[in-house]
Amino acid sequence: MKKDFISAEIYRQNKHWNDPAVFFSELKSIRHARKLFEEIIPYLGKRQILSIIGLRRTGKTVLLKQLMQELLIEKTPTSVLFLTFDEAIMPNNSSLADYLNVYLDTIAPKNGPLFVFFDEIQYNAKWQHVLKRYYDTDSRIKFIVSGSSSLFLKKKTTESLAGRIYEFSLSVLSFEEYLELKDVRKELLDGYRKIAVPMTLRFDPSPFREAFFLRHGIEMEREFERYIRYGQFPEIIKENDPAVIRKYLTDAIYKKTIEYDIPKIFGVEKIDELKFLFQVLVNEIGSIVETGNIAREIGLDEKTVKKYLNYFEESFLIYLIYNFTRSARKSRRLGKKIYLGSPNFFSAFHEWPDENQSEHVIGFLAENYCFSLLRKTYQHVSFRRIRKDEVDFLATNNISDTRGYRYIEVKYREQPSADMFAFANKLSKKSGTRLLVVTKNAFTERDDMIFIPAWMLS
Repeated sequence: MKKDFISAEIYRQNKHWNDPAVFFSELKSIRHARKLFEEIIPYLGKRQILSIIGLRRTGKTVLLKQLMQELLIEKTPTSVLFLTFDEAIMPNNSSLADYLNVYLDTIAPKNGPLFVFFDEIQYNAKWQHVLKRYYDTDSRIKFIVSGSSSLFLKKKTTESLAGRIYEFSLSVLSFEEYLELKDVRKELLDGYRKIAVPMTLRFDPSPFREAFFLRHGIEMEREFERYIRYGQFPEIIKENDPAVIRKYLTDAIYKKTIEYDIPKIFGVEKIDELKFLFQVLVNEIGSIVETGNIAREIGLDEKTVKKYLNYFEESFLIYLIYNFTRSARKSRRLGKKIYLGSPNFFSAFHEWPDENQSEHVIGFLAENYCFSLLRKTYQHVSFRRIRKDEVDFLATNNISDTRGYRYIEVKYREQPSADMFAFANKLSKKSGTRLLVVTKNAFTERDDMIFIPAWMLS
């Protein structure tokens, strides 16, 4: 009876074996693959397990199906297995191994490689042990798995799959991907790709960059502000109703993660506490947070707050950065700032009444965006505060090499005054680099500073 149930479920989820048009139907409206797709393709022929982790609704399932579609150009349909566990398909008396055994014994081709895709694998108990056993005993099988929880994946894989797994992170849409999926004019997209400045700031001034800025800067600024408000998730790129967007962000991402993922994975019972704490944190973008103060304000003990913050971090809802010091232990005692996994989360709790929302709020979202770029580019990202003076970000790949420190100030406003940068500029000169000032619409260079609009960074 159990075998019949498992077999029926496998066939239900693998319609590409008999009706690929139905299985891949959602891909018809998605003409552009994420950049991560091209990065993963070379690894499909490697022995190691591939894991793809990231926030809900960033497109992990779509990416898996696009990889499957690529494989099926040459592979036999039944050599590619797909199972999603977000649907909680497993009865209590069956396991991941039972599903694999039924597939291998009754469905899979007897010769040639097999590609097994497991979506949202974290909902399977002891999944890492099952994958390890089959990886070690059946060289035909190539596993590609996805999950929405960093902690669950990393801890388990460190213990059981060391050396057997490559991890990839699927982040929210980049600004370039947003422009592409939104189908902006070719002139804008092609131009942006030519002039975008990497966070490493390895670029040469060019007449084309200056001309593009002068001609299209206002339009690009407008697209960027829409992007950081509610353009980082593929399914709402072309939605224009703010109420629909807020509901999507709330129901499909925030609530699903806090009300379902975290309780199921981490065993949290007091969901209302989780929800309330997260709503408090959304309003603290770029602010120094003290867990003791937060605990007193919302009526929780400090240990619980710290534990919940860890769950939020490991579920990609927030990121914490620390005041810089060369001692990691001391850094964690000097206070920390909070940034959201996506600045779009702010829009889940706040209405945008018009396109002229205050620069103050947009500035925080722009700062959050800059942090997300920095963490992808540098190994260490912190802020620097000495008494009352502060720099938004200090980024480096080598803490011991002070000459490689990069200081960044985010001043997303009209005509920021020079006195705002005195402290940051002083530190930047000591490191031997020019200060990067991220602006709203200023693009210029000086001997000691570079002013670049946020939309131009990549």
